[in-house]
Amino acid sequence: MSVMKVVNERRAFIDNHPEFFHFVLEQFGGEGMPEDTVIELKVTRPGQETVSSEARLVDSDMKLFSGLKDMIG
Repeated sequence: MSVMKVVNERRAFIDNHPEFFHFVLEQFGGEGMPEDTVIELKVTRPGQETVSSEARLVDSDMKLFSGLKDMIG
């Protein structure tokens, strides 16, 4: 997928889900995600039960989340 296509898809996602994007921006932007932060993701597909998973951030995760912070901002 080209960079331009990703940029356009990002814009469409933000337009479709502005509250979600601002939530993500608030949580991942600003001061970022410090070590020991727990991130939980829940997914509910139509007609199926909700599934979830979580991760507690460790020191070696900080480089990834720093990059994500730069990418979403």
